[in-house]
Amino acid sequence: MDTTISTLLGTIRLGEPSSSGALTLIPVFGEMPDVPDLITLGEALAAGSLLITEVDAGGSVPELMAHNQGAVGVLVLDGEELMGAKQNRVLNTSIYLAPGAKTLVPVSCTERGRWRHISARFEDSCNVAVPDIRRAAHRSVTASVRAGRSYRSDQGAVWGEVDKLQSRHGVSSATDAMRDVYEKRAERFSTLEADFPVQEGQIGVFALWGGEVVGFDVLAGAAAYAHVHGRLVRSYALDALTREAVAGTDDARTAKEWLVGLADTVATTHDSPGDGTSFRFTGPGALGSALVVDDAVLHAVFFAAEPESADAHEPRYPGARERRGRMER
Repeated sequence: MDTTISTLLGTIRLGEPSSSGALTLIPVFGEMPDVPDLITLGEALAAGSLLITEVDAGGSVPELMAHNQGAVGVLVLDGEELMGAKQNRVLNTSIYLAPGAKTLVPVSCTERGRWRHISARFEDSCNVAVPDIRRAAHRSVTASVRAGRSYRSDQGAVWGEVDKLQSRHGVSSATDAMRDVYEKRAERFSTLEADFPVQEGQIGVFALWGGEVVGFDVLAGAAAYAHVHGRLVRSYALDALTREAVAGTDDARTAKEWLVGLADTVATTHDSPGDGTSFRFTGPGALGSALVVDDAVLHAVFFAAEPESADAHEPRYPGARERRGRMER
């Protein structure tokens, strides 16, 4: 593992676990030095300083145009969902958008049944995709950039995970939209968010389902983390609602042991679509990524996962005829 990230993992500490049903969340604390001034996606869109649109009138499913019109950088997390324009999308990787920058950002579709404008610009859906969707995108994006290609995901795999999500929650959506599942669970989320309030100094969250590690997110400081806490809680909580609680688990010990095991992951570095460097990690039972700008870790995320098979699918984007067939079904 790269020394920048191993130093990060060595400086963070886990707080006391809290549980509700099958979900256990553990707050993450630590110091994040040399972090540039930044705001989050939600803050920037609410302030009107960040403009995200289709790349042109025709649109391009795997990429969008982002223009940071503000005087401060914007941190966008992998898995954050944008809604509107021609179809809802999620970010394929975490990106830092410098002040004034115009950046093509790589995305995946989470609403395959719509390809028409409902707005000129994207809005914040206030959601982060569930771990299974983020994991599927992570695996294929890492394979793509390691092969010298772009940050493109296996769109078919992402759609497959959206289908499974809807099936698990009994949601039938006219446009096969991930967002519809979140809306169905909105009332339950309000209770869960009250069960897991953000804590002073918290910079991340570690999640387990029924005593099994799901993953964790760490951000560049407590101020940035506080703005995304609710959406990360919802992301980790959603599928926990479909699982059974397991008594007698030692979640704190499981989490600590799993973090130690991340030392065995292999890291590669790649130019980020925005500023900085994207680190991509794979290893025994884990995969993840981290965005580093001027030696500061702005976001790190890891997921529990089975080792990648030798015959993993290549990242794939369906052609126009296949897309039209899916949309018309």
